Amino acid sequence: MLDNRTRVLALGAIGVVFGDIGTSPLYAFAQCFTSESSAQLTAQNVLAVCSLIFWALIIVVCVKYVTFLLRADYDGQGGTLALLAQLAPKRKSSIPAGLTSMALLVLFGSAMLYGDGAITPAISVVSAVEGLDVWTMAAHPFIVPISTAILIALFAVQKRGTGNIGRVFGPVTLLWFIAIGMAGAVAIVKNPHVLLALNPLYGIDFFFRHGFRSFLIFGAVVLSVTGVEALYADLGHFGRRAIALAWYTIALPALVLNYFGQGANVLSHPQALNASFYALFPRAVLIPMVVLATAATIIASQALISGVFSLSKQAMQLGYTPRLRIIHTSRHHMGQIYIPGVNLVLAVASCALVVAFRSSNALGGAYGLAVTVTMLTTTIAYATLLRRRRWPWYAWMPLIALFLSWDIPFFTGNIVKLVSGGWVPLMIALALFTAFVSWNRGRRRLMESLFANAMPIEQFLRSSNGAGKGTTAIFLSPDANNIPFALRHQWLREHIASDTVIILTLTSVSRPFVHKSRRLEVERVAPRLYRVRFLYGFMEEPKISVILSELQDACHELNVTHPTYYLASPKIVRDDSPSRLPAFQANLYYWMTRIARPLTDSLGLPADEIV
Repeated sequence: MLDNRTRVLALGAIGVVFGDIGTSPLYAFAQCFTSESSAQLTAQNVLAVCSLIFWALIIVVCVKYVTFLLRADYDGQGGTLALLAQLAPKRKSSIPAGLTSMALLVLFGSAMLYGDGAITPAISVVSAVEGLDVWTMAAHPFIVPISTAILIALFAVQKRGTGNIGRVFGPVTLLWFIAIGMAGAVAIVKNPHVLLALNPLYGIDFFFRHGFRSFLIFGAVVLSVTGVEALYADLGHFGRRAIALAWYTIALPALVLNYFGQGANVLSHPQALNASFYALFPRAVLIPMVVLATAATIIASQALISGVFSLSKQAMQLGYTPRLRIIHTSRHHMGQIYIPGVNLVLAVASCALVVAFRSSNALGGAYGLAVTVTMLTTTIAYATLLRRRRWPWYAWMPLIALFLSWDIPFFTGNIVKLVSGGWVPLMIALALFTAFVSWNRGRRRLMESLFANAMPIEQFLRSSNGAGKGTTAIFLSPDANNIPFALRHQWLREHIASDTVIILTLTSVSRPFVHKSRRLEVERVAPRLYRVRFLYGFMEEPKISVILSELQDACHELNVTHPTYYLASPKIVRDDSPSRLPAFQANLYYWMTRIARPLTDSLGLPADEIV
């Protein structure tokens, strides 16, 4: 039996998770016949396209993502970086994990998802507002301004949080699915011949008739499953049960009915192809449907936006991006977050794309490539995970072959879009990928340098026999096994030693969350020296108030009510060693350290207690 909480989460998932894939009928079917890789409009090709779309929904969404990948979570969190975290070796220090070939592949796939996060809001909103053209061409000059204004409003409400947005968006998207499902059903009743497309042989026959060129149709068919990566990335917001419930009971039936309804209508009225979606509705309800479609596409963008938020936090905690300001928008669901900086960048990029491309057809050239690359890297990472979990080859190889039988054609069909607009998400991804790699390599070099300048604890104990001052000093250190440079510097220069010295090391582990009973390690090295290690997951953000509270409970003899915090600010200089970073990468890392959120802010350290 489903509890009330699951039903509420399912309603929210309808509004947030399935908004993107739910509005694909606005443009996906028509793109199969109007794009540069399109098929000719014949009755046989209409059935073939309907068949390909149907089986893409079944195999890619139902089988690959809902059945398998949603179970490949990491303590309830999903996305490509959650897969990477399961493949990464366990870290015992604050040094970020190295960049293996798998890490580089997954990072690039994740970077492509950012490009998708910028394009999805643009094409979704523009395609809905273009419905005004069906009513009157006099509205055409206002499509770009209206779309831009809607996008600005959409990104402005992100600070209210995914949960609150889902409660508002859920009923609207539910109404959308009901409307498109009913419209499609009416068209199918008028021409049930389209139901023959349920037979996969119609899709297979398309390839025999068109040869290698038939793969290009996948560049348009993939538009019917865009948003599926956001479904996986949003796993932490709603959970697997709620997402599966919303998909099988609402989203999937409505999508199949609408796509087949468009096919049935085009079979009867070929001239309806230019506006195949809106042609399903009588003129009397056209304006209300345009309004509903606009609302639905605004909501559609939420899936990618919230997914990018989750991805950004995971990248930060795994050591691939600088610290960013993160706002938790729910007291009950830790995965529901808002990142102002990422939100601003996405807003500017989406508005710029609308102004530059000006139509959904033009944006369609830039759309699809990003999500296909992400889908392909997800499959490769999942295959590696199954091997790591010691699945027998006869179990995982056929499964991965089934996934690749769609991922590779999707990717091949979208390669031709590089010239017409696919270069946009590619450039965004390359820029972010370079930033990820540069931050990781720069951070590793910095941590290694700090470790090299650290003093062994035994040496410090031999030299620190002075009288105390009756205070507690906390030194933040990336290495729990040695004395940090800041403490060494203070002792040698000022010969000051506090009554209680705490060396605090914060370590992000390759798990989303760490249980309270396992995240604090305390060792009394000497009568006045404690070594404290605090472990946290890549979906958590440590706060000094929580750390001190747990430390006080673990060690009652400590007094941490008003400690003094000693921090070191390393000066980054050019490295002349053979393993130095390239100049552009070093400069990029230095720039990112300048814009990173200060550690004092992310930890919540009191400004008047910091040295």
